[in-house]
Amino acid sequence: MEQVGYGEHIADTVRNMPYESAIQTEDIAQQLAEMFSLPYEQAKTLTNVKLKRMADKGEIERLQKGMYCQVKQTVFGKATPSIDEVVKKTLTEQSGAKIGYESGAFLLNKLGLTTLIPRDIEITTNRYGARLPEDCHIRLRKPPSAVTGDNWKYLQFIDMVSELPNAHIDAEKPELLLAGYAQRQKLDGLILIFTARRHYPTKVLLPLIDLLMEVEDEFTSR
Repeated sequence: MEQVGYGEHIADTVRNMPYESAIQTEDIAQQLAEMFSLPYEQAKTLTNVKLKRMADKGEIERLQKGMYCQVKQTVFGKATPSIDEVVKKTLTEQSGAKIGYESGAFLLNKLGLTTLIPRDIEITTNRYGARLPEDCHIRLRKPPSAVTGDNWKYLQFIDMVSELPNAHIDAEKPELLLAGYAQRQKLDGLILIFTARRHYPTKVLLPLIDLLMEVEDEFTSR
């Protein structure tokens, strides 16, 4: 079934992928179809066969149906990247487009709002119904609106604000940390308000406005 050139192309594509990237049958099949002008289903069959052979030889590791990861030989033996990191990339990016973002207690800890270290990583993603590999410490959340490269930072920020009342926050001035984050991400206050008004309930919109006003007062009073 594997014709000359197809298998080499697939193998080269896999070898040139970053270590922590997910090796997904669908993505590689799409590239193969475009490169050789093949029908997608034929390209997918060829890809499935080649990736299985590479996994059988120990060149890559199968995580679940249609998803593999890189294998690296070290002085201690075979090593593979973190399953969580590999899967997280598939949930936050697809063909170079943004489709999800980190959220929940994991993100609050990452930004210094809480010292609580959660066991699971929460990802808000368009692929919220995806089946995850076993032993994967990721929880999926449905976004309030389809995540895009233009809106994900705004949705992520509003999510954080909405979680503050019920989260374990031990930072002295969490609003200033959030303000600093908003500045680094170059978030526009009006777009934040319009986004919250369109996609979130009033109980989220009002605290967001209060936060923005409080931050504005803090900075103008200095």
